[in-house]
Parts: sequence; structure tokens; C-alpha cells
Amino acid sequence: MTESQLHESERWGKSDSRYRSLFDSLPLGLYMTTPDGRILDANPALIQMLGYPDKQALLGMRASDFYVNPADRDEQRAQFRKGVATHNGETQLRCLDGRLIWVRDSCRAIRDRAGEVLYYEGSLLDITEQKRSREKLLHMARHDPLTGVHNRYALAEVLAKEASRAQRYQHPIGILMIDVNRFKEVNDRYGHAVGDRVLKEVSATLRQCVRDTDYVVRYGGDEFLLLLLETNGETSIVRDRILQTLSARQPLHPALDFPVSVSIGIAHWMPDSSQPMETALAAADRHMYAEKRQHHAN
Repeated sequence: MTESQLHESERWGKSDSRYRSLFDSLPLGLYMTTPDGRILDANPALIQMLGYPDKQALLGMRASDFYVNPADRDEQRAQFRKGVATHNGETQLRCLDGRLIWVRDSCRAIRDRAGEVLYYEGSLLDITEQKRSREKLLHMARHDPLTGVHNRYALAEVLAKEASRAQRYQHPIGILMIDVNRFKEVNDRYGHAVGDRVLKEVSATLRQCVRDTDYVVRYGGDEFLLLLLETNGETSIVRDRILQTLSARQPLHPALDFPVSVSIGIAHWMPDSSQPMETALAAADRHMYAEKRQHHAN
């Protein structure tokens, strides 16, 4: 920091007592840093937010050390280099005890007459609970409340995103349409509580049999859809794994006097195909119902 910058920052720190009192009493986290990002000042709200014992423990630390994603700070600095007066953004910070918090950061550059940055000053608002609430609502909107897998609402977005990715990397997508056999009988004979348990067990089996990058969707009442990404002939292997794993989990409920099975229809969507993904879904659905009819015939 140059002599003029140091003088300006010291003058700021020793400014009118009314402003100092306001700085210290606001519940919003307030800070001041040098042009290279070292902390010059912090109010009690910020000290408490970050979990430090006192201001002395913060002074001289690099602001960049708190960022979970350093690219967020790099973006902020890039904007100031472009001459932006104020930068507002959301980022995640790491507290002294290792906790991660989300904050809304509003920062501005204080410059001298030549345009050189004297220091940065800004405020941090803890929005961790807001973020969690939004994420919870988003999760609830996109996931089935009974089984926890994706729901039909999320499917359209998933199909568009994964079709685009498959075309970019020229990887086919495997599709498995799955229906629980005799599910109506389960509900009629044993009640919906047992039926719900069966659906949970089936969905747990499906998740166990696919990779984290694949999608399990509750497609209907007792129907599930699997999207297997970047598949190269493994679709039948996954089908067999599902059947074997489900068989090993029997009985799915102590009250059941028959094993629960599933019918599975398979289709593939090729990235160079002129047909929409929905055509492949319909094909998997037809194959599933053909297998279901065969199951009933036996």
C-alpha cells in the first residue's frame, strides 16, 4: 500500500465517531480491505459471522482465504479492474470453525483522484438459511416426496439437458421403463401403507443398481424410468442387475405372501438420431407393457 493509500485508510478508520459508532453497531457484516485483499477493518457483526474471537484475529488476513470458490473473488476483482464502481454477488465463505455460510457481498472500490484503488469496503449479509430454504423448495419441486427420486416435473429439464450433452459427446442414452407387477393387488389386499413401502424398496433397489450420474424418475403411480447416461451396451446388464437385486431383497414387506417383481422395457436414444427423446421413451414403454402382458400370461 502506498503512503497516500495508507493515510486515506487510517483517516477512514479514525473518522467521525458517529460513523464509527454506526459501523460498529450495524447487524450487517462490514469490512474494509487493502487493494491486495488484506483485512483492514471489520465490525463486530462480521467478526461474529465468521466465528473469530476478536477483530485482531482478522486484521491482516487475506479475504481470499475465506472464499470456498476462489473464482468468485477473481470475478469480483476482474469487475473492478474494468472500472465497475460496485459489485454485488453471492458466494460461500469458510468460517474459523470450518462451517460454510452463504453471503450476499456488496463491495465497492474507493479510488483516489488518479483512479487508483485506495481500499475496498463492503457489507456481507448471511443468507445461509435463505439458501437452504430455496434449495429445499427446489428439491421438493423436483423430487417425489415418497421415494426421493426425481419426479415427472423434473423430467423435461433432464431430457433436454442430457440430450444436448449426449449430442455434444456422441454418447447414447439407455432408457429403462419399469412397472411393479401386481401392485394393485398389493394395495387392495394389504393397504396403501404396504404399497408405499413396496415403492420405497423398489426405488431403493433402482438407485442401488445405477451410477450416481444416472437418473431414477418416478414416472407414474407404480412406474419408474431410468436414464442411463453414456451407455454402450450396459443397458441389459443393468436390467439383469435390477432383477437379481430385487429378488435378493424379498420379501419387500413382512406382510406379503408373494415376491414383488417388475417388468422392464428397454430402448436407446442415439445422439445422431433425428427422432426426439420422447420416441425412445414410448418405445421403452411399449416393450415394458409387452413384458407385463407376458408376465400375466404366465
